Formats: sequence, C-alpha cells, structure tokens
Amino acid sequence: MAGSTVGIFTVWWKGLKIEMKTGSTLRLPGNQNKTEPAGGTGFRYQQYQVGQFKGTAILPKGTSLAAFQPDVEGELQVMADTGQQWSFPDAYLLDAPDLADNGGNMPLTWNMNTYKELLS
Repeated sequence: MAGSTVGIFTVWWKGLKIEMKTGSTLRLPGNQNKTEPAGGTGFRYQQYQVGQFKGTAILPKGTSLAAFQPDVEGELQVMADTGQQWSFPDAYLLDAPDLADNGGNMPLTWNMNTYKELLS
C-alpha cells in the first residue's frame, strides 16, 4: 500500500479563500541552528527564524487586488490535501504582489511568528 504525501495547499487569507498554484512552500516559525567557527572547531548556536509561506496565487474575476496589500497582520490558514492544517494568527504579507497577465499570476510571501497545527 502506497503512502500519501502533500500534493496541494488550500489557503485562506483573512477569511478569503486564495487559489494557489502548485509549488508553494511552508516553513514554520522556530529556532534554526547556526554555526560559529572558532579556532579549528565549529560551534552550534540557535537563532529565531520567522515562519514563511510562499506561493503563486491567481487573481480570479471579481477578486480585489487591494486585498493583498501589505498592511496589518491577519490570519493565514493553510491546509494540505493530506489533512494537516496550520493557522497563523499574526501573518503579514511582505510586499504588494506583482500581478501578471496571461493567467493572473501573483507571487505572495507571508511571514509569521505563531501557529497552531491540527492533524487529522
């Protein structure tokens, strides 16, 4: 029997469902390891790393481009087709997206500091 793995993400930003293309990436907030070389040895220390969700959304007819301006924090919800779900109450967009013609593609990047994970 073959196992399942993540195939697609479904995304909601401030309650608005966002249609994402495949190829999105998710990194949870938390510590990362860094190396500090001294003498002939590398020493490990930890540093905080913000979480990040990156992907390319499409802008369907009737959806406002202004909904993607980098203003205040809001809730970002990400659900994998395998049942994992993450809620980020303090997410924020880094930049206003560049909207492209020929499909309405717009790359989006959110950063966040806290999350809740639900498994099913």
